Amino acid sequence: MGAYEFGFKQTGQLLYVDGKENELLADILSVHGSLTAQQEEQLYRLYWGKLMGLARRYVVNRETAREVVNDSFVKAFDRFADFRGDGPDKPTAFNAWLVRITINTAIDRLRVQRAMPETTSLDRLENHPAVEMDDRLQVDDILRLLERLPVMHRIVFNLYELEGYRHDEIAELLQIPASSSRVYLAKAKQELRALYIKYFGGRYDG
Repeated sequence: MGAYEFGFKQTGQLLYVDGKENELLADILSVHGSLTAQQEEQLYRLYWGKLMGLARRYVVNRETAREVVNDSFVKAFDRFADFRGDGPDKPTAFNAWLVRITINTAIDRLRVQRAMPETTSLDRLENHPAVEMDDRLQVDDILRLLERLPVMHRIVFNLYELEGYRHDEIAELLQIPASSSRVYLAKAKQELRALYIKYFGGRYDG
């Protein structure tokens, strides 16, 4: 099989709901004002696993990720009356809203834990080859590689490649120069390539 340039679909795929769940979500989002306890429980059950998967890409420790998700739900429920979304795209807007809250909560948690190091300067950027992955590599394998990246490299890679943020948006969110965001992304791709070769280099040879 061939190889492809390393990349991901954005997180709208991760939070996708359909069928009866989508109908339930539409009913809940038709509410004006605050949610009832039952509606909060329904949203919690609907999204907990999906948001946990999202949080784990930023916060490797499972218990800390669990706290991030629970804190994100508290924020979302408190702010639900301020949520804006209209028409058939309202569920999509709600998904994106939950993603932003969870990402911001995860980054805030890492900042409080002092897990986010000083920024990297441009002069530390080295030339690196494109990151290529065998097309039989599973998503779970790739996510395990991401967990091995340094914190800032992992965050920037997730924001740029998975969430679709621009470098200027990442810079504002992380309070770093846009040039540093580009460096972290390049470094992350370089390290992912090395990790792929180390752990999966001979996995599919025959």
